[in-house]
Amino acid sequence: MKRYFILGILLCSTLTLSAQTLPNPILFCTQVPQPFGFATSLETFGNHQASTFSAPRGGDLYIRYPDGTLKNLTQLAGYGQTGMQGANSIAVRDPSVHWSGTKALFSMVIGSATTRYQVQSYTWKLYEITGLGKNDTPVITLVPNQPIGYNNVQPIYGTDDRIIFTTDMPLGGAAHLYPQHDEYESSPSVTGIWRLDPKACSVADGLEMLTHSPSGDFTPSIDHAGRVIFTRWDHLQRDQQADADVEEILDGNASTYGTFNYADENANAVKSAILPDGEIFPEPRPGRNDLLSLPQWANTNPQTFNIFNPWMMNEDGTEMEILNHIGRHDMGNYLVQNFTNDANLHDFYTPITPNPIRAMFHIHESPVTPGLYYGIEAPEFGTHGSGMVVKVNAPPGMHAEQVTFTYITHPETRNPTNTPTANHSGMYRNPMPLSDGKVIVSHSQSPSYDQNIGSDTIPLSKYNYRIRLLEPTGSYFKASDTALTGAGITKSVSWWSPDVKLSYNGILWETYPVEVKATPLPTTPTLHPETIASSEQALFTSAGVNLHDFQKFLRRNNLSVLAIRDVTSRDDADQQQPFNLKVSGNTHQTINPSKPAPVYEVKHLQFLQNDLVRGIGGMNTPKAGRRGIAKFLHDPTAMLYNPPTTGAQGSANIHPDGSAAMIVPAKRALTWQLTDANNKGIVRERLWVSTKPGEVRTCTSCHGESTLNQAGQPSPANAPQALTTLLNYVKGIDSDNDGVKDIYDAFPNDPSVHIAEPVNEKFVSNLTNWINQNLDNDAVKWETESNTCHANAAVINNRAANNTGKSDKLRRFVDLSNMDIAKLTFDVAYARYDASKFDKLRVWAITCDGTQELVYDKSGSTLATAPDQTTLFTPADCSQWRNESVNLSAYAGKKVELIFEDVGGWGNRLFLDNILVQETGSSPPCPETQTLTGNITAGKYDASNVITTQNDIQTKILTATTVTFNGGSSVTLQAGFEAQSGSVFKAYIGGCGF
Repeated sequence: MKRYFILGILLCSTLTLSAQTLPNPILFCTQVPQPFGFATSLETFGNHQASTFSAPRGGDLYIRYPDGTLKNLTQLAGYGQTGMQGANSIAVRDPSVHWSGTKALFSMVIGSATTRYQVQSYTWKLYEITGLGKNDTPVITLVPNQPIGYNNVQPIYGTDDRIIFTTDMPLGGAAHLYPQHDEYESSPSVTGIWRLDPKACSVADGLEMLTHSPSGDFTPSIDHAGRVIFTRWDHLQRDQQADADVEEILDGNASTYGTFNYADENANAVKSAILPDGEIFPEPRPGRNDLLSLPQWANTNPQTFNIFNPWMMNEDGTEMEILNHIGRHDMGNYLVQNFTNDANLHDFYTPITPNPIRAMFHIHESPVTPGLYYGIEAPEFGTHGSGMVVKVNAPPGMHAEQVTFTYITHPETRNPTNTPTANHSGMYRNPMPLSDGKVIVSHSQSPSYDQNIGSDTIPLSKYNYRIRLLEPTGSYFKASDTALTGAGITKSVSWWSPDVKLSYNGILWETYPVEVKATPLPTTPTLHPETIASSEQALFTSAGVNLHDFQKFLRRNNLSVLAIRDVTSRDDADQQQPFNLKVSGNTHQTINPSKPAPVYEVKHLQFLQNDLVRGIGGMNTPKAGRRGIAKFLHDPTAMLYNPPTTGAQGSANIHPDGSAAMIVPAKRALTWQLTDANNKGIVRERLWVSTKPGEVRTCTSCHGESTLNQAGQPSPANAPQALTTLLNYVKGIDSDNDGVKDIYDAFPNDPSVHIAEPVNEKFVSNLTNWINQNLDNDAVKWETESNTCHANAAVINNRAANNTGKSDKLRRFVDLSNMDIAKLTFDVAYARYDASKFDKLRVWAITCDGTQELVYDKSGSTLATAPDQTTLFTPADCSQWRNESVNLSAYAGKKVELIFEDVGGWGNRLFLDNILVQETGSSPPCPETQTLTGNITAGKYDASNVITTQNDIQTKILTATTVTFNGGSSVTLQAGFEAQSGSVFKAYIGGCGF
């Protein structure tokens, strides 16, 4: 079936209207009305697609000034077209204003079919606009370093001017996984919330995934406390398309959806049929009697789950959870009890809050009342994401049981109807609280589901979204009769569907209103939180593991730690799953005194990861992309660093104090369950969560307490024994047996290197690792040669020509992102020609935004390591070399370009070697001890404690060899040690990096 839509033409760029009083300008978008709903740009989910069906072309970015004047910003900046929509046509969405109030981000797609039957691929891209003042000329620029070829939408500015947004870029950037299919209809979805740095060197350097969401995260914003607030689609249930296919296959029929399994996430993964069933979590859905009849599901209720919750996290992606830890029983959602044979368990019917909501979209904090958030409760389909305006009071620190929801518009507006009462005032979306306490909305007067009330070639919508103020009416609010844009903005457009020429002539929809004003930065930014509770910090201290260094180890390996203090403790109101829990084989338990039986023994905490391995469309003709399903944790790096377990795959043992801890993969959706001694699930998580690399997160309990647990006690405060077990296990692992424990080894699988050394250049490959710039193309240029004490070194002959004032450079990019402290060292050898003819060596550090710093600058006698000579200089021995050291700590955590520059003065030859960038001054990035024998090659030998030679074993430093020992507490030379004549031997007490 063909789907049609309409685009429009701008008639004027500036209008002056009768003004309703507003404190500041309003930025908003116009759109050609689109009566069709599923997967179009205003829907609750699947709204990120950029086809001309999903996002009708012809809209613009507008601004309304307080006097009522309207300005078409995109048109004045040279974007969009009138009449027949073609290559330069646009659609716009998601404006978001900078903290300064002087610029904004938005998403725009450009292009449409230029001829009949032309089918093309389009994507939303992020743009920035400046010149928002009434007398300014707007300028629009493409945001650098965003994912290429994917849909990038819903951008906001972070507090550090990095950009937080959502995208459908697949997990890990693997193109064969695109698009990710949601857990509902296996439709394309965004993959989570991402962050980019527009000043980074490249997309790879500046782009990071903050959340991984199997079905989608939407509309992030940052509140006054620095929390990122967003809507997450929680739909953790088994694949309903696969269930339908299985039921048809078992009935002897062909499957409708053609679901199948991939063996793994690789591009060439083996495909297999949907039977035998590959899903393991959570419980089967209703209708799967073939599964529910199996012994492992005895007395188990089938489960479905679907809710759009408000979530929060720190700006760096850590501490992600539902807003103020609101539970399903706090907010409102139907969910059946786990087991049918436990009278203590109850279905969720009646939530704690007196005003339950089933979803919350388009969330924005009030600028007048911090911690008060406005949003929309909307149906999933048919209303373009519009419904009832609600607000929730949930400032930081407020317990979930104290959080209150309030209906702003009448409850009848939560659902569309063809038989409205006088209370139904239409459908609402995009509530925006203003700085004067008022609220504006995008409002449609139609109370029913939308549908095409036009024709196939002139489709028309029932909806008429206009931006209006909310006004009080009785106990609730409704939209004002007068729109902020007066009679509205009209266009007349036509376009190819692409099969049929379609047209529209009329008033455009108005959506996404935002206030243009300066906003104070949060007083407590959440960019780099690294602290943990004092009880857990004490465990790190007693284990002799530095928290900061441990987090760096986790970041290097894309890992995080989840620790739970007491898994037996449950929120007192959460009685849908078992709550009388006891540690198997131990006495520790938490029992509800009024309902003390039955008691469930739990032995393991078992994690599952979301693997994109479900295909659809048939094995021979699969649709692009994949759906994620739950698989027992198997990430190989995480598995390497977890202690042995007595449970099934992905399990951690529950300790006698009820605690559990596990290293898990970061940037990967995870869920978990508590299992008994037979690995049967007792309590199951109903949500997916993901973690940030390096995150060490401690929870009080599974499904944690709002205030009190089932025994009437507050949250557990014990220092979890399981974390001690985990730390003691990890700190002893040395994967490559090089004497450096993995938690300090940036190269755990390479015994030749230990710490983060992004550059360790001995020029054994000549200059292949460098950009060699000889801009004058003369005889003076960087080359390599062997010489005394250095097997190969870089050299430049400043006597080859009179190069006075000319520059020759060796350039190289250096990644310091994994460093806290960075030091550059290198060896130099140089002799002047005489007092008037000499050269200069300079070292520059240049960041990606072009900022450059001269970090080393020596010339003439200061640079010289040997006496003047009028013949070509070659270092005679090791004594004519000098080691230089430069502090690069200002660039730690960044990518930087290093430039070694020879500035000629017709002097003499200059030599460079052993260019090393390394991290120093942190916890030991080297062996605790080193014992040396035999012939010792040139270089520096570090040990955090002791360096020694073996007694009566020949140990030699050969002639023309330079060796340095750095021992933390001692350097011991036993009988048999010999430093031969002509060698240079140095020993220091100080340890690694000195």
